Amino acid sequence: MADLTRSTEKGPIRGLVLFLQGLSAFTLLALMMITVVDVVGRYVFNHPLTGSTELTEIAVGIVVFSVFPIITWRNEQVVVDILDGFVPPRLHFIRTVLFNLIISGSLLYLGQRIWVLGQRSLSYEEVTEYLGIPSGWMMLFIAVSCWLTAAMTVSLGNYRAWRAWRLQRSLQEYC
Repeated sequence: MADLTRSTEKGPIRGLVLFLQGLSAFTLLALMMITVVDVVGRYVFNHPLTGSTELTEIAVGIVVFSVFPIITWRNEQVVVDILDGFVPPRLHFIRTVLFNLIISGSLLYLGQRIWVLGQRSLSYEEVTEYLGIPSGWMMLFIAVSCWLTAAMTVSLGNYRAWRAWRLQRSLQEYC
């Protein structure tokens, strides 16, 4: 079966994927530079980089949550398919759709709760301890990433399941 997403990353999705990949790559580069400066400062000059822990936490959050929608779009999640050979195609389809709906609902709820926390953090003007970076913006980014991933899971995930089920059915009819 041809890969559905690699050939269809065009238009707005391609732009979104390029933006998120670029953001993740730039943040990973910045994380590497922060680590090098912190280690050299700590062991050579006996003066670590102030706020390196805060910057590392923010960078890891950006890297992780910026690739969630891409991983879902490309269907590159880690999957354990031990029982798939024993499960009938119809049951496999129903299970996949059910799981996609549960995962999407969970991500929507999680994104909504994180959005509320982010807005509350911004209204209270909460900032990080050393560098004074507003923490609410990171929470809002995580919430949007959860919503994008939920949309990808419920739409594209269920479409893939339907396509695989139809292919399996047509193969059974052919044989």
